[in-house]
Amino acid sequence: MIGNILVATDLTDHSEAAIERALMLKRQHASELVIAHIIDQPTSSLDVERRSKAAYRTISERLWALDITDRDDITIKVTIGTPQWEIGRLAHIHKCDLIVLGKHQYKGKHDLLIGSTMEGLARSGNCALLVVTGNQPVAYEKVLLGIDMSIFARFAVRMSMSMAPQASFTSVRVLPSAPEQDSGTAEMEPASAPQDQNIEAARAALADFMADTLGKSLPPELQEDITSRMELTVRTGDPYAMLYAEARERDADLLVIGTRGRLGLPHTRLGITAEKLLNEPPCDVLAVNSW
Repeated sequence: MIGNILVATDLTDHSEAAIERALMLKRQHASELVIAHIIDQPTSSLDVERRSKAAYRTISERLWALDITDRDDITIKVTIGTPQWEIGRLAHIHKCDLIVLGKHQYKGKHDLLIGSTMEGLARSGNCALLVVTGNQPVAYEKVLLGIDMSIFARFAVRMSMSMAPQASFTSVRVLPSAPEQDSGTAEMEPASAPQDQNIEAARAALADFMADTLGKSLPPELQEDITSRMELTVRTGDPYAMLYAEARERDADLLVIGTRGRLGLPHTRLGITAEKLLNEPPCDVLAVNSW
């Protein structure tokens, strides 16, 4: 089960899909929900007062449109500060397991998440981050799991089972591409033979990893049920490109990845992959920080 949830809104239609998804998860897990709006760079105390009143009014009107039972256990928070830190602080105070954000407003190929609210939360946050695209929020049916065989991936798998218990799952492990064969070795054994062996070994290791992860997370009857709905796949190439392509080809509605809490550093490859996927999500993306 997922505990408390925080959803951040900028009061525009851009945030509506995130609020809808957060409300859906609240119902699913009987969670408490915090709806937060951060006033960034106010010009004066009068500006703060004006924007605060407008935020409370807009969010309250949104909630009055809900059924009366859906309004329970919802808290509105309007604060002043840097969005990254304020959202993280509120999530910590309210002991949230999940932060929900709308899709990053992409502004060009060089506009990655360096310094953005989303990147900062994924890097330093203490709970999972769900980035919601503009898709109509319905129950997740096709979930893609990006697996790198680490402890971080285990946390991601466990949370995905709570978020989408009835979905079909595809676990994808991406191996680095093999170096090109030197022309002087043309008469040697074809490179495809050892590469095929590596893929089979990787798939066997992935099967063991998933069996162990599910075994430590679920009772036997649920393990069998989840296993019957899970496909294991090994791909070769760039992790970002492969996961993005798999999500598109399979029409996945949720992509789940673990993060190491150190996005943006050249030597943390999964961190770079997570950063790119959060910036250009092929579908909703759940980034689970293990810390």
